[in-house]
Amino acid sequence: MAELNLQQLQSELRKFHGINDSRALKAQLEHVLAPYFTFNELCLINIEHDKASFEMRTTKHLEFDEQLLKEILKSSNDEWCFFNTNHVFLNSEPLNDALIFKVTLSEESMQCFVFFSVKESDYFSKKASTALHVLLQQVAWQYSQLTRLNRQKFHSTSLLTRLGELSELFRDFASEWFWRTNKEERFINVLTTASHSNLYKRHFLHKNFDAIITQQEQKQLKKWSHFKHLLAEHAEFLDFEFEVNSSPSAWVSFSGKPQFDAQGQFRGYLGIAKDITVNKDREQALQLAKEKAEEANLAKSKFLTVMSHEIRTPMNAIVGMLDLLADSKLSDKQSRWLDYANSSADLLLDLISDVLDFSKIESGSLDLDIKATDINALVKNIASQFLEITQGTNVVFSTQIKDGLPDKINIDSARVGQILFNILDNAFKFTKVGTVNFVADYTDQYLHFEISDTGQGISPSHIDSIYDAFKQHDYGVNRQIEGVGLGLSITKSLVDLMKGDIKVVSEQNVGTKFTIQIPYTVVSADTKVVDDENTLEPIAILVTEDNKTNQVLIKAFLEKLNHHVTLADHGQQAIEKLQQQHFDLVLMDMMMPVMDGITATKYIRDELKMTLPIVALTANASHQDKAICIDAGMNKVLTKPIRFHDLNRALRVLFSQ
Repeated sequence: MAELNLQQLQSELRKFHGINDSRALKAQLEHVLAPYFTFNELCLINIEHDKASFEMRTTKHLEFDEQLLKEILKSSNDEWCFFNTNHVFLNSEPLNDALIFKVTLSEESMQCFVFFSVKESDYFSKKASTALHVLLQQVAWQYSQLTRLNRQKFHSTSLLTRLGELSELFRDFASEWFWRTNKEERFINVLTTASHSNLYKRHFLHKNFDAIITQQEQKQLKKWSHFKHLLAEHAEFLDFEFEVNSSPSAWVSFSGKPQFDAQGQFRGYLGIAKDITVNKDREQALQLAKEKAEEANLAKSKFLTVMSHEIRTPMNAIVGMLDLLADSKLSDKQSRWLDYANSSADLLLDLISDVLDFSKIESGSLDLDIKATDINALVKNIASQFLEITQGTNVVFSTQIKDGLPDKINIDSARVGQILFNILDNAFKFTKVGTVNFVADYTDQYLHFEISDTGQGISPSHIDSIYDAFKQHDYGVNRQIEGVGLGLSITKSLVDLMKGDIKVVSEQNVGTKFTIQIPYTVVSADTKVVDDENTLEPIAILVTEDNKTNQVLIKAFLEKLNHHVTLADHGQQAIEKLQQQHFDLVLMDMMMPVMDGITATKYIRDELKMTLPIVALTANASHQDKAICIDAGMNKVLTKPIRFHDLNRALRVLFSQ
């Protein structure tokens, strides 16, 4: 058979142009190589830097063992090379008689045609023509270029597809868009997503900022004056937020940079805008929710104020009459009934006080009343009261009050007493049989109290929640513990307010121990402390009170102290009586018909120019109400219900100043 000449070579090479399929390549090679040898399968292997990879195979069922690549790398440098291999499989069947033709592309890379199941012709066994070598070199080079091109196309297509996906995602979900203005600050270009295209183009194009903002925005002169100053200075700006005069309403955040030409002349702004309508809607919803919560809290405070007044007014009469009744001649049975009534009244007052204290603590309006206090007497008085309670019970109460406990220190005695009462009361409530121990100690800076009991203790599941409001150990219908679950919550808040510390250790069925530490300062030597036993000379007192029962009660209290009492039903009547005769003191209710106590007090101070002491007697116990009384010109505020001893001491303190 004649050798392949140059003219035939060119003709055959043209037939390979445009082939980009392995099957078509195999078919064309079979046709060209038929005079020389025949083969069943074909693959093209790329070898670069002594690493081999498969560029093409005629069927996906053609499988290779790594050993084949190693044999090719170890084979001779001849262009043609025969060897038998058991490392190639077609449909899991081994192929033999592999023929390799190597094509050198560079010093570091080559390609190998590998023909399988080869049957040679007589001509090929002699020597393959040079033209055949050139043909295979050209085909290998063509397929190599085609492979690289296909890879580049695949990479580019993948990249474009990915960019398309990202662009589509940005278009669908992004709230950012681009804008440009001319040097007159008119929008000349708006590039937005499809969903916002009409909205922003319709409201921005060919307009300046003044024409696109709402009337509410136009009223914010300071905000826009600053922004327009930036524009006049051709300065960069970031995240400038404003509301667009559009339907539906929209909020945007603008960021922009000034643009200049080659000569440095200002051309306008180029920037990005972000739709923040959803964020603004959320802000407005949160603000509305906050306002509603504040309104609800205010309504709750007003409700508590009203309830405090309404409950304390009749309670004042109940408690006061019980005090008066206790001074009368009673039989043993009547005395017991009176004790029951007093106990129930005290319990009711404690519940009312706890709820109001909790409300003050929650609103942050509870203030401490720091004053000179005989802490030694306070602690002993509290201990003696609980000692009386244990008489005839199965609980042994022991006290350890350290000698030298300071007599006069600056502290809120009422709140310290409240703390100790709450903890001791709990100890006795939960200890039916056993012991309760009260220890009072001190250092130069702190009072130390320890209250321990051998009661039922606190379970581990409840120990972390004992200071939670309205939480009780037992909520059952047969519960033995009274109260609303505020005692420990208020106690913890009071200790924190005093910048002290409270800790609890407890074991169920073993007992509980509370440790309390409260800071204090010593009263200076020149501070005057009023003695509760001092007597007050009789004085003339004008009692201004609209409730007849309370009039009778307060008058009875004061006359019992040998004071001279005159009654007035409202503020206007009190003013008239003050103009008619002399009084040493005015006790003034806040809420009265005709003229309330606040208005009357202001008139007495501002119009009558009188400086006599005025003390509020009010059922309104909130911090705000007390502040109103003091601001009106009152000297002191006493909260109903008024106890005889509390009123007596308040008068002595007032006239000792």
